Amino acid sequence: MPYFDASCIIFVDYDNLLPQQKTKGLLDIITQALVQMPFWVNVTRAKCDVRVYGGWYEGETLTQLAQNVTVELQRDFPAIIRLPMRNEMQVALSVYAELAVALIQEPDHFMFNTYRRKGKPANIRIEKPEDVGCNDEECLLPLMKKMLKKGRCPKTGCTVGQVNLIYRHEQKIVDTMLACDMIYAANKMGVIALVSSDDDFLPPLRTITLQGIKVVRFHTQPNSQRASCSIKGAELLEMDL
Repeated sequence: MPYFDASCIIFVDYDNLLPQQKTKGLLDIITQALVQMPFWVNVTRAKCDVRVYGGWYEGETLTQLAQNVTVELQRDFPAIIRLPMRNEMQVALSVYAELAVALIQEPDHFMFNTYRRKGKPANIRIEKPEDVGCNDEECLLPLMKKMLKKGRCPKTGCTVGQVNLIYRHEQKIVDTMLACDMIYAANKMGVIALVSSDDDFLPPLRTITLQGIKVVRFHTQPNSQRASCSIKGAELLEMDL
């Protein structure tokens, strides 16, 4: 989907969504967000762009999750969402959604290798079974400890290494890509919105607010410690989905 100037843009941190939110689907999430936005005064029609961020590429191959989300986006968008107004009128929003696979500023340069398989996390510690009250002679912790220390199975003749059994997946580039896009879009959109509870996005959110741009953050997880604020006449609104 080509980038164009719209009334609002919603950035979705897909990995930060709760399982039940993913099950309900992105159309439900976006509808909940748009209904709560307090900016649809004296507006009858508007446009909204939605960009969904995640580790979509393992190397240059689209992940299965990315393919599934693409199917969902193609099925449910574009959509017309009608929001009730206080004066018994409605505002009709044309909503377009896409996977964020490139920067808004450089749409032809895909950000590959955003989903990576890594080895075991660093600085893992394993206690001695007897130190934590375990007297089971068949406890696997000592064997695991030896494997993590040596990098291979300690049993004679076994060629299995820890990289075959212990690994983790992680996203790279995605958060900084989202932050760059928010800041770039701030001067081109009427309203910026983010769906994420990740506090790593507080600096770009505050940067946008300091520019006098209205920003809304929709939290995926309830948190009573946050509060909306006003900076130089612009608002950073904190809301729950």
